[in-house]
Amino acid sequence: MYDTINMYYNLIDNPSPSVEKLFEHCNNKSEHYNVKNDSSYVQGDLRNMKVTLNESSISVKGSLCKYFYGNNIDTLNLTTTREALNQISADLSIDIHKASVSRIYYPYLGQLSRFERYEQPNSIYYNQQAKRLLFYDKIEEAKKKGMTIPKQHIGDNLLRYELVLNKGISRYLKYNGLYVQDLGSEELFKKLLHLWYSYYQQIQKHSKQLNPMTNNINNPKTALKELLEALIRKNPETVDHFCKRIKEEQLFKHKEYYSRLNSRIRKIHQAEVVENPLIDELSSKIEDIYIELM
Repeated sequence: MYDTINMYYNLIDNPSPSVEKLFEHCNNKSEHYNVKNDSSYVQGDLRNMKVTLNESSISVKGSLCKYFYGNNIDTLNLTTTREALNQISADLSIDIHKASVSRIYYPYLGQLSRFERYEQPNSIYYNQQAKRLLFYDKIEEAKKKGMTIPKQHIGDNLLRYELVLNKGISRYLKYNGLYVQDLGSEELFKKLLHLWYSYYQQIQKHSKQLNPMTNNINNPKTALKELLEALIRKNPETVDHFCKRIKEEQLFKHKEYYSRLNSRIRKIHQAEVVENPLIDELSSKIEDIYIELM
C-alpha cells in the first residue's frame, strides 16, 4: 500500500544515536556544509533510502517498497509494512516509529471535482495542492529509470494507481500529529485505503463509443440535445480545454457562470451509462483490491 515516505526523527525529543551507528549500514556517506544557514549535515544511502543527519533531526526519505523488496513494482501490505519499518529501525539504530511523517505516496478517465487533470503518453494524473492521484504504466516507468524488472513481472501489463498526500497530512486525516508508528496501524491503513478507493469512484468514467440515448429523442431539438451530450461524454479532454480557454479569456461577465458551466457538464457525465469493457475491467480490479485489503 505505502510507497514513498518522508520521515523525520526529532533529536530534541528522542534518543540520539552515534554517527557511526546511524550510518553503519549506509553507503555513500558524505559530510556537507550549508552556507545559507551556516550549518553542517551528514548524508548516506540506506539501500534506496536517503538518510540525512543535522543538528536537530534525522530525515529518512524514499520508497518503502524498494527498500523492502528491492523494487517498487511489488507492493506492501500491512504486515510487510511493519516488517520494513522494524528493519529500518534496526539498520539505523533508532526507533523510526517515533519519527513524524510529512509525505505519503499512497485513457477513459475523465474529470475529478476540485482536481486539475493532466494527461501524458503513459500516464494520467489529477493534481491538487496537497494531494495527487496517478495512473501510469509501471513497467514503462521502471524501464525509463533503468530498474530491473522482477522475473515474475516480465511481460506483464501493470497499471499503477497511486494516491499521494503532500501537505497537511495530519490535519487532513484528522490525526493530532502523524508518526511512523501509525503507518503500521490498521486504522490508518484502512483510512488511506478508503480514500484511495473513494477518489477512484469519484472520477468520471467515459464511454468508448458515441452513444446518444435514443429513447429520449422525438424531435430535432431533443436529437441535437442528445447528440451534444454524447459528444461531450466522448471528448472530455476537448471539452475541458474549451472550458479552460473560456475562463482564461474571461468571456463571461459573471464569475459564477464558469462554475455553472462546469456543473452542467459534470451532470451530463454523471447521467452517462458507461459502455466500456476497459473501464469495467479496471473498476473491477480496483474494487477487488479494496475488498481484499479491507
